[in-house]
Amino acid sequence: MTAQERLIAVAEDQVGYFGKRTNAQLDDFKANAGGKFNKYARDLDALGDFYNGRKNGYDWCDVFVDWCFVQTFGRELAQKLLCQPDKSLGAGTAYSLGYYKKKGRLFTSPQPADQIFFGDAKSTWHTGLVVKVAGGFVHTVEGNAGNPSAVRACKYRVGAGIIKGYGRPDWSLVPDEKEDDNMVYYEKLENVPAWYRPTVEKLVNAGALKGTATGTLDVSEDYCRVMTTLDRLGKLD
Repeated sequence: MTAQERLIAVAEDQVGYFGKRTNAQLDDFKANAGGKFNKYARDLDALGDFYNGRKNGYDWCDVFVDWCFVQTFGRELAQKLLCQPDKSLGAGTAYSLGYYKKKGRLFTSPQPADQIFFGDAKSTWHTGLVVKVAGGFVHTVEGNAGNPSAVRACKYRVGAGIIKGYGRPDWSLVPDEKEDDNMVYYEKLENVPAWYRPTVEKLVNAGALKGTATGTLDVSEDYCRVMTTLDRLGKLD
């Protein structure tokens, strides 16, 4: 899979997730629906300084896109692709668009895996991820979309007046998977990223993961990703 295809697959896997009324049951796609709390902001908040402050409980369309990048590429590379610094203002759509524009990465025609921005001459109010361009339509996956707020698949006519532009990552920054032999491993449970940790902890408690002879966990990111996907599908219950 290309970098773009990997990112799109992560986003599409989240379609059907509903924002929560309270800061509870954040990992359940359907439960507690009807609000702005969500697992995407929770996970990025857990990184400490990804944004300029905590974002859970606020509008989360841009947070969703950022989470997809971090989930796919890891924090450091994701920030480069999003053109964002540490402690960024990138949870806000206008600021996010501005980061792309400053780097010369804002375009008027769509491509798959672009970040699409909606608004008018005075403001930018929504964003999502382009998954396909076909038949004169741009197809997207968007967080905090509709009522109640959810991750939804949407489509718009190419050139629609509400489309303000497309932020396009510099995909040359992504290493070729065939050439990149540097597998990421997590030594201890506390080193595992927040979005994988509940699943890994479940496996440790069940005795399925016992670590090495030296007492370390030493689990790969690929393993964490696969097990987390299976867990969300209910295959580990």
